Amino acid sequence: MYYFSFFLILISVINGLSVSGNIYDIDTNNPIESVNIFIDELRIGTSSDNNGYFQLVDLPSGDHKLFFSIIGYKSFSKTLDFDNVDQLSIEIKLQKDPIQWTAINVMGLIPSKHSPEITEVVQKNKISNTDQKTLSALLGNLHGIEVQSAHAYGRNVNISIRGSSDFKPGGYNNRVLLLLDGFPVSIPNSGSSDWNAIPFETIKHIEVVRGPASSIYGHNSMGGVINVVTKTGGQSNEWYPELRYGSYGSKALSMSYSGNINNTKIVSAFGHGSSDGHRFNSGYKQTRFSLKLNKALYNNQKIQLSFINSNSFNGQPGFVYPDNPGLVSYRESERESNYLQFYYKAFLGQSVFSVSLAANRFDTDYNDRNDAPSDKILGKTHYRDQSYIARSQLQKFFNNGGNIIFGMEFISDKSRSNVLRNIYTEPKQITIAGFTQYRKEIIKNTIFDLGLRYDFRQVTGGDGYQSKVFKSISPKFSLYHNINQNITGYLSYNEGFRAPSISELFLEYESSYGLLLLGNPDLKSEFLTNLEMGLKYNNRSSFTVFGNIFINQYTDMIDFIYTIPVKSVNRESVKGLGFEFGSNIPLSKINANINLTYSYLEMENINSEIPLLYRPKDKVRLTLSQKTPIVDVTISTKYTSSQLYEDFLSDDHPIENNMVIFPLEQLPETIITSAIISKTISDYDISLKVNNLFDSRYVLIQYYPMPGRNFEISINKILN
Repeated sequence: MYYFSFFLILISVINGLSVSGNIYDIDTNNPIESVNIFIDELRIGTSSDNNGYFQLVDLPSGDHKLFFSIIGYKSFSKTLDFDNVDQLSIEIKLQKDPIQWTAINVMGLIPSKHSPEITEVVQKNKISNTDQKTLSALLGNLHGIEVQSAHAYGRNVNISIRGSSDFKPGGYNNRVLLLLDGFPVSIPNSGSSDWNAIPFETIKHIEVVRGPASSIYGHNSMGGVINVVTKTGGQSNEWYPELRYGSYGSKALSMSYSGNINNTKIVSAFGHGSSDGHRFNSGYKQTRFSLKLNKALYNNQKIQLSFINSNSFNGQPGFVYPDNPGLVSYRESERESNYLQFYYKAFLGQSVFSVSLAANRFDTDYNDRNDAPSDKILGKTHYRDQSYIARSQLQKFFNNGGNIIFGMEFISDKSRSNVLRNIYTEPKQITIAGFTQYRKEIIKNTIFDLGLRYDFRQVTGGDGYQSKVFKSISPKFSLYHNINQNITGYLSYNEGFRAPSISELFLEYESSYGLLLLGNPDLKSEFLTNLEMGLKYNNRSSFTVFGNIFINQYTDMIDFIYTIPVKSVNRESVKGLGFEFGSNIPLSKINANINLTYSYLEMENINSEIPLLYRPKDKVRLTLSQKTPIVDVTISTKYTSSQLYEDFLSDDHPIENNMVIFPLEQLPETIITSAIISKTISDYDISLKVNNLFDSRYVLIQYYPMPGRNFEISINKILN
């Protein structure tokens, strides 16, 4: 076999035959990126770029059969006949597979190739996200997702999917996993993420998975996954400036670049933004830099290298509590977030082998303002978090359209902080995981999708302390059926797990509002069992209707409970039932569009009187877009029903069995409307956005007032 392979290589060098071409969608004629192209007998392959272009060179003489495969399209093969020519140029048209057409194939650590039918792909446009400029603001417009933040551009963000987390002080939004091009970017100490550190101008699209995804992504993904997919560069060299100015002294300037230098695709961005904030101590400053390189190597190998640096300053606004007007926060924080990622991909016949390496670092410092009164000074606290990730996987494509993945993953985390108990010097955690994913059409128009992952996590509080071990097997089983060319249905069963974070295990910290929070080294892992089904209708005019229903069963859910002190514990059992509905209605005759989504959630803490907080039952978003010869107008209204909270700031709090009984209150329902007027002039988009159009007074968390009516003007060059 060795000599035969050597002979083929020698022949190929002598003959130097090559084939190139472009791949398009047969219906839309749009180029298709990341199509896998194989010549099985030669054990070589490549993939198409963002223009649908591919090339294979140095082929031996004779006829060769090309195999084209990508999730979401029907597999296709074509036999090449060079017929006394050395070079062939071909054009390939692929037809959508109706049962898989929404799927995508991302180059990254964990491509979202599996369960694509329950993956929402959010594009950066006014219809889908009302032209938001931050990741957190965009996510807050999507069904089934709740976002709590001090303001749209700041770092202090909490995100919950389908009620997976609440927002009361002490809790962490660590049940939603943030991925950057498929790489996990969680902060080891809390398990949460720096949600707005990723340069928004480099984002291509965002993938949202609601519900547990531990069979694919492992730890921290039991509530859902947000995968931010960034651009890979183009054939031409272009600069894209963006300028933004708005209320509260808000301003930002960024410059991004996309190009191709010496066959290396480059995407880079640099930007700075700041705001005085809508109330005392709510301002922010942020500077971000990113660089991404993508290059094809010899023998149809590819590498990708990317780096992001974000430096942010945030004020920590306190609560505005009428009974205690002196409850003012003078805390502020600075954080430097760094992400370094490397990806290698090689084609081996009809298989793809990849290796992924990543290093994340987060340095966070909390300080007192210079004007802090002596009785408000809390001193300096800090976090030093590092995470190292290594992953390898082999994916095999079959001629019958099926594919299978085998892989291994290793993660090493460590954290140092002076808000952890003194006996725990430098907590560390090691995760080792193995996984497999298999997907195949078992009968006509029905796809079977199976996933299984084993996770082993070892956590140590420091030298001289016994290690804690958390283990889990996370299965996934899904069936997708194409009822007809427009309607797809699915049924899925998923199990998720999450080991407690370092903070939940070892925290010891007194907040600026007087609560002492303690971790619990005896915590157990939490688990989630999910059963879900849904239908989606889609036609070629972009008219869509979808509906999903799900049941979630949490076991040993980790939460911070108001005891003395506030302590992290395992809740015995929590159940959730939800329904989601949405529709996109294009009105082509009047050049308009209507987009509507609705989410319903009912959660119950079984066999316990401890309430579940910050889980609104109903959420509705309605967006109306109208294009006119003069300007484009978009109006979006978001309704959120009332939510329960415990008034932990109240002095009226009896103590029973070491439990603090705070008054149970309700946040009122909210209706927030925003409007955008935009105009395209040459290659530039100019827009005026008015947030909170009717100047509503509302809060996302108790006594934490959000901005009233405010405006924002932006000018940016349109991406090609």
